[in-house]
Amino acid sequence: MKASSYPGKLIVIEGLDGAGTTTQASLLYQWVISELGKPALLTAEPSRGPIGALIRSVLNKRLTMDPITLAGMYASDRLDHLYNSHDGIIHHLKNGEWVILDRYYLSSFAYQASQMSEPQRLWLKMIHQPCLMPDITLFLDVPADICLARIAINRNKQFELFEKKSMLRTVEKQYKTAMQAFQEQGEIITIIDGLLPIEEVQSAMRAIISSMFLI
Repeated sequence: MKASSYPGKLIVIEGLDGAGTTTQASLLYQWVISELGKPALLTAEPSRGPIGALIRSVLNKRLTMDPITLAGMYASDRLDHLYNSHDGIIHHLKNGEWVILDRYYLSSFAYQASQMSEPQRLWLKMIHQPCLMPDITLFLDVPADICLARIAINRNKQFELFEKKSMLRTVEKQYKTAMQAFQEQGEIITIIDGLLPIEEVQSAMRAIISSMFLI
């Protein structure tokens, strides 16, 4: 992955399914727009593009796909999301916008890598080399069991592909392994206690962003 040299900021929110990434990304975007007065984009992965639509069909169990193919689909969607000349993330960063991204490549190194052998994980790393390194990744730390309980309540027990106890516990461990590896390579990844009330989680995120980019 390459470091960003663009005037905008790429801020990634990560965590297990049910950790609250979508809620917190939306709140952070509203703060950036309304209180900081910065031009910003709120987006997510899988993207709303054609490849992202196929991935969502797999996650919703309407289509089946083997893990390696799904990993390749995620990478393809991610690169299109980044480099699309009309509305890609880099296009917005070049214009000085702050991009708030709900999930990025760390998710692939947690979810998809949890079903891969070591040689396959090396392949996964290789195909992500064109990706842009985030300016910061904020990881919401919520145990797998609590994430599943939240999903059961919020989605009336409608679970997606990876939302099983054994799977999420494996992904939880893989997240920690991946985060340590990326931190050793110079990435800024900050862990936030996702068990705090929504407002407190958001306050912690805003304080981190302020200390990094507004001082």
